[in-house]
Amino acid sequence: MTSHEVTSRVGARSREQVEDALARLEYIGEAPFEHSPARRGALDGYHWALGHGRLAPVTGSSATSPEGPCPAQLAAEQQAAQVRHLDLRTDPDQREHARGVHDALAWVCGRSDVQP
Repeated sequence: MTSHEVTSRVGARSREQVEDALARLEYIGEAPFEHSPARRGALDGYHWALGHGRLAPVTGSSATSPEGPCPAQLAAEQQAAQVRHLDLRTDPDQREHARGVHDALAWVCGRSDVQP
């Protein structure tokens, strides 16, 4: 098997699947579609999972690799996003942003079949 035949993975998904999900979400962000904190959170989650963002969207931690976070980091960020989303002391927009991050990373990690 050559290196061209090896599929790059982001969590449980192929890099192509995550890039397609990101592109779709970016597209539906165009007018007249709704902009929301949850959508922004999902975008931030996808960007970070793909290695496009230096810092994690909820915890602010750095990825251990220039290619992006490892599966353990993805899972930890997903869990942190869930905790923030459920924290009623947190600003509602921040909670919704965290929900978007959680939903995107849950899908990336293969813990959900629902793609934001």
